Amino acid sequence: MISIEKYDIVVIGGGPGGYPAAIRSAQLGLRVAIIENRGRFGGECTLYGCVPTKALVRFSDTYWRTIKSDFVSGKENLSLNFAELMKKISEIVSRVSSGIEYLLKSYGVDIFFGRAELSEDKTVYVDRDRVLKTSKIIIATGTDPLIPEEFKLDKEHVLDNREIFSLRKAPSSIIIVGGGYVGVEFATILAKLGVDIHIVEMMPNILPGIDLDASKLVEKRLSSLGVKIYKNTVVKEIKRVNGEIEARLSDNRVVRGEKILVAVGRKPNIEGLGLERLGVEVSEKRFIKTNKYMQTSNPDIYASGDVAGPPLLAHKAFIQAIVSAENSSGGSVEYDKRFIPSIVFTDPEIAQVGYSVDEAKREGYEPASQRLFLGGVARAVIEDAETGFIKIVMDRSTRKILGGVIVSPYASELVSVLSIAVELGLRIDDLGKAVYPHPTMSEMFKEVIDFLDGRSFHYFIKKKS
Repeated sequence: MISIEKYDIVVIGGGPGGYPAAIRSAQLGLRVAIIENRGRFGGECTLYGCVPTKALVRFSDTYWRTIKSDFVSGKENLSLNFAELMKKISEIVSRVSSGIEYLLKSYGVDIFFGRAELSEDKTVYVDRDRVLKTSKIIIATGTDPLIPEEFKLDKEHVLDNREIFSLRKAPSSIIIVGGGYVGVEFATILAKLGVDIHIVEMMPNILPGIDLDASKLVEKRLSSLGVKIYKNTVVKEIKRVNGEIEARLSDNRVVRGEKILVAVGRKPNIEGLGLERLGVEVSEKRFIKTNKYMQTSNPDIYASGDVAGPPLLAHKAFIQAIVSAENSSGGSVEYDKRFIPSIVFTDPEIAQVGYSVDEAKREGYEPASQRLFLGGVARAVIEDAETGFIKIVMDRSTRKILGGVIVSPYASELVSVLSIAVELGLRIDDLGKAVYPHPTMSEMFKEVIDFLDGRSFHYFIKKKS
C-alpha cells in the first residue's frame, strides 16, 4: 500500500528557482517538501552554469595572464593539465551542491529524489511510488539545452553546455554555434586555454540584447584572443570529416573544429509534469505563464526561475522563488523585472540594469545618457582595462537614474550600486555623495558624475567657446 504524505507546500525543482522557495516556506513555519530529479541540488546554475563556468573563467584567466606576463620567467615550460582543471571544477560544484542539501535538511524540508508528476486535487507523485498531498505547489523545473535536429550528429563531437564539462582533454579547436552569453563566455574561457575558436552567430552582433557598445568592445577583445566571429550567419550543414566536425555556413564558407558546442537557446523542462491536469497555462514557447505574484493560471500553483520564462538568470530565479514562497504562504509580494541585472562574464565583464535610452523613451521619460571610458580611473590602468566604460541613463529633468551599463573588471559586483539606485529611484547626485575608496573600480561612479557636471579631476574637459 502506497502511503500518502501531507504538506503545506511542495516545491518541484532544487535549483535557484526552487530551493530558496523551500527554505523560505520552512522559515514561515510551513511543512515543506522538495522534489529534485537529478539526485543533486543546485539546478542548472550550480551543476552546469553559473558555478562551474565562472570557476573556469577564473582559472583560465589566471593561466592566460601567467603565460602572457612579461615578468614571469620559464613560461615556455608551463603546461595545462586539463583533466585536473576539470576535477577541480567538479569539486567546487559538489561543495556548493552539498551545501544546499545541508541547508534544506537543517530547515526541516523533506527531500525526495525522483521525477514529479502532477495529478488532480494537488496530488504530486514522485516516480509513481510516493504520493504527496499539498495545499500549494511551486514549480521550478528549469530548462534544458535546445539542440536542433540538424545538430544531432553524435554526442562525442556535438556538445551542449552540460556535456562540455565531461571533457577530460581540451579540444584543439571548437565551433561555437550561438554568440549569446553562453557561447561567448565559453569562447573567452577556451581561447585563453589555447583552443582555436569559431563563433557562428545569426544576428548582426554577438550578445544580442546587450548594450551595443558593450557588445562591440567584447567582440574586439575576442578577436584579439584569436577568436574568429561570423555574424549574420547560420550553420547550414555539419558532418564528420577525418575525425573533425566540418560546418558549412550560410555564406558557403567551411569551418572545421575538433568539437562543436551548440548554444542556441533553452527549452522549458515541463515534459511529463502534467500541467494540463491542473489547468496551468503555458506560452507559445512552452514557458509557464505567471502574473506579477508568480501565480499561474491555477491560483494554488506558482512558478519561478527559468521555467517561468526569460530572462534565464539565476539571480532572477532566486528572487522569483522568494516571491513565490511569500505569496503561496499568504503574502502579497510583487516581482519587478526592471531591477534584474544582466551579467556576462566575458573579458571584460558586462553588467547592465534598468532601462536603455530607447526603453526609457517608451516609458515616457526624457532620457539622457553619459558614457565615460575608464582611462581616468587608476585601478583600470592597473587592471589593463582602460577601454572599459560606464554608461548612465537618467531622466533629463529630474536626474533620476533609470539604468546603466558597466564594462570593466568586477562589473558583476559593481552593478549592484546601479541596481540599488534604479530600484530606489535615486538621482545621479545621490551617487556623488558617497566616498569611493582609492584605487578601486568603484571610483568610476564618482568620475562619471563629475564629468557630467563639468568638474572632473581625472578627465580633461574642454571649455566651450
